[in-house]
Amino acid sequence: MLKRSLMIAASSVALAAAVASPSLAAPADFVGTWVNKDNNTRGVTRLVITSAGSNKLNIQVFGKCHPTDCDWGTVPVVTYGLNVQDTNHTYGTANYTKGFSNTLLTLDHAGSQIMLQGFTQFLDNSGRQNYYSRDYFQRAPKVKIPVGLPISPIQPNR
Repeated sequence: MLKRSLMIAASSVALAAAVASPSLAAPADFVGTWVNKDNNTRGVTRLVITSAGSNKLNIQVFGKCHPTDCDWGTVPVVTYGLNVQDTNHTYGTANYTKGFSNTLLTLDHAGSQIMLQGFTQFLDNSGRQNYYSRDYFQRAPKVKIPVGLPISPIQPNR
């Protein structure tokens, strides 16, 4: 009877430890290329989130410009859980400071999409109004190249 009680107690401790173990994969869930679900957006078109090592992330934002999208550059992302013990970070912030404006971005990773909110403040006394934006992004599909495709050498024109 004592042996069975000890086995049950040991199993309970192991189960509790497994449930309480932190999930370190959450920041990695942000990593990838994300495209705006609205193909006609006039705002942010694409996010490229990369690992910076040790559960740290960087983000590169692209905005709608013509003829090609504008690259805002790359800045760090700070991730957040729901409380001080929560290692399942599904929220993040990034800050873009330009000479004429400051844009704070918030990210909310929920399943297969990211909700991006932007808060832009103009610093150049231009009279433009500060503004808020919200967009939804989906992971860009990965392009698969079939194995065994014939490769033709490129011949220079003479």
